[in-house]
Amino acid sequence: MKKLFKKRIDPSEDITEFYNFILNNTDYFTDYVQHTPTKQEVREEFLIDVPPNINLQNKEVFGIYNQEELIGFLDLLFHYPDDSTCMIGYLVIDQRYRKQGLGQKIYNEVVTYLSKRDISKVRLGVIKDNIPAVKMWLPSLTE
Repeated sequence: MKKLFKKRIDPSEDITEFYNFILNNTDYFTDYVQHTPTKQEVREEFLIDVPPNINLQNKEVFGIYNQEELIGFLDLLFHYPDDSTCMIGYLVIDQRYRKQGLGQKIYNEVVTYLSKRDISKVRLGVIKDNIPAVKMWLPSLTE
């Protein structure tokens, strides 16, 4: 695998590629959602949903690419729940690329990125029944 690169996902321009990524990684939906989402539902849930009283400008969603192929995405919410905190809402890696250390590598890059933006705390959202995700995050949480 060549060097990965990240770019911000545009909720309007990149929705078809992003939607196809979500549908190709059905473990999230088959385990936690009972229907196939529409493009609009995917756009709303992953790309534009923010907590009440939080500005959408605080949200950054990055696509993670291996060459031209979208192989994951990262959802960051700045200044939530306070000014010194950033919340990682999603870090999803394509099923074919999991268990290769990519999640930890991306997390390490996020920590560096956040420190440059004067963020001192990282908050994590993870479904506790999502055992693979919990196992991926445990080493990061104990540091």
